[in-house]
Amino acid sequence: MRSVLLALVLCAGLKAQAQDGSPAEPYAPPPRILVNEIHAFAGVLAGGYSFQGGSATDAFLAKGTGGHYLFDGFTAEAGVLSLLPLRGGGPRPSFSVSARLGYSGERWSVLAGPVLQASYPSTPIVTVLPSLRGLYRAGPVVLNAGLLDFNGMVPAHVGASYGPVGLAYVLPLGARAHARIPLTARVHIHVEAFAFRVGAAQSAMLTVGLKGAPPSSRPGATP
Repeated sequence: MRSVLLALVLCAGLKAQAQDGSPAEPYAPPPRILVNEIHAFAGVLAGGYSFQGGSATDAFLAKGTGGHYLFDGFTAEAGVLSLLPLRGGGPRPSFSVSARLGYSGERWSVLAGPVLQASYPSTPIVTVLPSLRGLYRAGPVVLNAGLLDFNGMVPAHVGASYGPVGLAYVLPLGARAHARIPLTARVHIHVEAFAFRVGAAQSAMLTVGLKGAPPSSRPGATP
């Protein structure tokens, strides 16, 4: 009887050691509202102003690229935008560079930083503007708000997106919309448009581009 009990104890001890020595499951970081992203786009911008008795409008070719990267929630974002006039004798080409830093959690994200806009000849040649964007996930809907977003092109705005489409109100009078068309699990076509009026100035833009999520992106988040 004692030998049977001794054998049971030894078996239990060996089983416990085997369980303790089993490899631990790899750590899986929590999903976040943003994933790593790179993008490039091109489009047309129409901008001008109204005056008593008429208005003046100029058209530009818009091209840009950028992206953001996550470091365990800490998020760095950068972008470049160039505007080239489509007719001679009008406004000069202009360029802008944006850099924002912030944090992205599972349900929310906040990014803030400067936008540098440059044009020659102009006074001043370089203008520095603040830029801010926030996201908050409420179930299947993602709420968003921003100030001088899209490389400083869009004034204050608030909106929401559901799945592949989104719509926002641009203050004081305007709208912004976007839609994405999936090509693969990590790449999609992104179409975006906005139009607004501030005082006597008005602006409208339509862009089409590609957005991709590198393989190191956080699993389970929505691009």
